[in-house]
Amino acid sequence: MTKDELAKEVAGRTGLTRKEVLSVVENLLDVISEELCRNEKVYLRGFGCFGTKQGKGRRARDPRGQGIMRIPPKARPTFRAYDGLKKAVEKALSPRVVVDFLCLGASTARYVSVVGSFNDWKEDKTPMQKLPDGSWVAEIKLPRGQSISYMYNVDGDWRPDRAFPRDGKGRTVRKI
Repeated sequence: MTKDELAKEVAGRTGLTRKEVLSVVENLLDVISEELCRNEKVYLRGFGCFGTKQGKGRRARDPRGQGIMRIPPKARPTFRAYDGLKKAVEKALSPRVVVDFLCLGASTARYVSVVGSFNDWKEDKTPMQKLPDGSWVAEIKLPRGQSISYMYNVDGDWRPDRAFPRDGKGRTVRKI
């Protein structure tokens, strides 16, 4: 994403014009650069920290001839992402696998959903589809290699999945 594309995206979300946002972005980057040039850090809580680091000098082969040349140490800018950003990127980019949920014994139910740690325990986020045999099914893409806890919401009554073990709170626990 370029600076202009960033400004266009932010303008669409805030109602400001693209020019106004572009001016703010450029000024923000200028302030960060000025602070780094003064060897100061810039903390953006929940996002990350900009700072500087002094590199080491080294010796290298001189490409223009024979011999060794000395490369002096250089100061360089750094960025350290905070946990919130790291977790968001990991969650968004981790390999995903399709997880099947099958709720049996609810053939007379009018509404069934799967509710769990993967959807913040929101009852209406993951509705299930009723099959002709009376069972309910849902397929959800989730990050591979994690443990999830969940329950079925059957017309407002929360039930565990009988096919998998439960935790101390009666919730189904499953490794995917």
